[in-house]
Amino acid sequence: MQFSVKSAAAMAAALAIAAGPAQASVTVSAAASIYDAGNVSPLYGSSLPPAISILAGTSFMQFSNVIGCDTCAASTSGCITINGGGNFNDADGNGAAVSSSNSTGAGSISGIIAPGAGYLVGLFVAAGGPSGAAPFAPNFLPGGISFASLAPQLDQTFFIGDGLTGDGTGSVQNFYVPTGATALYLGISDACSYSGAPSCYSDNTGTFSVTVSAGASPSVPEPQSWTLLAAAVALLSLRRRRPG
Repeated sequence: MQFSVKSAAAMAAALAIAAGPAQASVTVSAAASIYDAGNVSPLYGSSLPPAISILAGTSFMQFSNVIGCDTCAASTSGCITINGGGNFNDADGNGAAVSSSNSTGAGSISGIIAPGAGYLVGLFVAAGGPSGAAPFAPNFLPGGISFASLAPQLDQTFFIGDGLTGDGTGSVQNFYVPTGATALYLGISDACSYSGAPSCYSDNTGTFSVTVSAGASPSVPEPQSWTLLAAAVALLSLRRRRPG
């Protein structure tokens, strides 16, 4: 299995392994907006989200050792901040100022609704980047984030967190690659007042260091069901600390 990591400037081969799972380490800035996936320069965040090039034959990906650069009370695995240091959250969004957050997405990229805020998210895209109508925004509030496996659509923002069924504990989760995907972007979903259009990345600081693994499976099991609600579902009105 093979894949490579694309930086904001260019793509550099990270691994070239003919057989067995491939693995690489990726650094994700707290200011890297997932909604800038495919952009040449940032429109929403302060930096571009890193991307992993997916080669043919990859059927699933896993994320482990998601480490935040800041020491915090929320997690022994470290945190970032998305409100200028007012709160520090881990990769699962624990420690954030709110119990849940949502984004309406941008262009061809869906939004997301999930517990906490500042959590690590992913986005699978086809060759040429996001295109067409955006998929509906997945809602992780009813079903939670302890799923064993997940099968996102192309251009659909999905929750990764620390890649485990629990917060810093539990089993490694499997994320199945949708047909046609050629790259996976990693980033942060953020919005002023923790609700609405992508925004307010300017006071986000810190990084997540993520170990990414890719592999192939003879047969892809049916992912555990997860509650997906259309973006038309009434969004929570949440308070936040900064004007924009």
